[in-house]
Amino acid sequence: MFLLIITALVSCKKDADKTLINKNWVIASATITPARTVGNKTTTDLLELAGPGSCEANTILTFSKDRNFTSSSNGALCDLYVDSKAPAITWRRDGDQIFLSSAPSSLMLQSGEKLSHTTNNIQADGTVYTILRVYKAKSK
Repeated sequence: MFLLIITALVSCKKDADKTLINKNWVIASATITPARTVGNKTTTDLLELAGPGSCEANTILTFSKDRNFTSSSNGALCDLYVDSKAPAITWRRDGDQIFLSSAPSSLMLQSGEKLSHTTNNIQADGTVYTILRVYKAKSK
């Protein structure tokens, strides 16, 4: 019985890893709280605020079998934010949690073909914005 449980746990992890590395993860939504105001529009929809051609709205995450992670975008001028001298970012899994070497305390959660990531952004005035980004798996 014990061996059956261990085998099941290992195979579930391998299946989850296979889903993670065999797909591209495309941004589906980004919610910011509290709401932000840009121009005369106030909303919690960060993708709407950023616009359809923005880096935010065109983000794609990729996880490789060799444990490397990349985040890319084909939005206008997005390549200006890439530091070609930065060390490679790696990933590791603990259950449904995905940890990145670049931000080990900022985990992602995988649930099947959905990946969610919550971050906090503290402004100079002390306001804390919480951003929940949800990615959906898409065939490579």
